[in-house]
Amino acid sequence: MEKTFVCSVCGHIEFGAAPQACPVCFAAQDKFADTPDAIKPSEKEGKEKHVPVLVVAKQCGLIPGVCQDVHIKVGSVPHPMTVEHSIQWIDVYLNRVFVARYHLTPASLQAAVGVHFKDDQKGKVAVVEHCNLHGNWMAESAL
Repeated sequence: MEKTFVCSVCGHIEFGAAPQACPVCFAAQDKFADTPDAIKPSEKEGKEKHVPVLVVAKQCGLIPGVCQDVHIKVGSVPHPMTVEHSIQWIDVYLNRVFVARYHLTPASLQAAVGVHFKDDQKGKVAVVEHCNLHGNWMAESAL
């Protein structure tokens, strides 16, 4: 099983080994802890509202001809977005390398984002979302 390391400052997850510095908050390597249960199993109760759903569109709607879209929504059933219960952030990885974090505020946003990868990028997209009550959940898809 692949190791997961969690930044104690911002919650960012790295796969395989802790980085020299967190790519999100720049915390030092010693702020990462080996955390085997960092991501909830996708078959766990509550998955309908937490496991990210990814839709890959090879033709980008925003920048045609030079990118491919990945549409991400949290859950097959919409996740609540209230101050008491919300998705705080969504992290995106390509081939297990971190590429972006999207911070969400519950007052104005739904738990969904769009990512525009350059059209020459290949491999596997992984998405980790963080629910303030139920922790981290992940899904993957080929790009």
